[in-house]
Amino acid sequence: MSTIFENDVSETGTSFIMHKNADKTWNAGGEVVGLDKIMICPDTIKTGWGMWNGTYETKYSDVPFVKIPKPEEGFKEAFSMNIYTNDNKQYLWSRFSFGEYQAFKKLAVEFYKDIEANKGKVPVFAYTNTHEVIELKALNINVPLFTFLGWKDRPADFVVPVWEEPMIADGEVSMSEKVAAATQAQIDRQELADDDIPF
Repeated sequence: MSTIFENDVSETGTSFIMHKNADKTWNAGGEVVGLDKIMICPDTIKTGWGMWNGTYETKYSDVPFVKIPKPEEGFKEAFSMNIYTNDNKQYLWSRFSFGEYQAFKKLAVEFYKDIEANKGKVPVFAYTNTHEVIELKALNINVPLFTFLGWKDRPADFVVPVWEEPMIADGEVSMSEKVAAATQAQIDRQELADDDIPF
């Protein structure tokens, strides 16, 4: 079974991005990528807990930025959000590493209280290409740093992915061509048998 962290690109074309602590680089799709300026979609922000236990598991608060109890031992503070770069690339930044979570908190403190007053806009940050170093017993954590530039209108290309599902109305099943093709592909690979379809 694959997870959102194992795939380089989602079905919507969004790449997953992460900051590698050891070499202080941003990575997406197995490649090092450069960051200059980013926009954050406030509507996609999730906060909560995540862990690796053979697969990635996350538990998010119903309300972003509101702490929820730790589900169990082994979970670490986690976040997820869509970002858009000034070179027109969209990434899902969804992580629970300590350094990236600290970076997220530093970003969020700059804009989260003003989200309601700036509906329809997105906060913009410049990546400084510098890091705050947090010294722990076993290793040093490199927290990537950003500078808040303000609120801007959302670019037309910064579209939040829509996760499509089949629709059932009056006993009839309808779905987009994309969902129908994906469903048929699973059946063809015998990953989805007729007995697995709940209608």
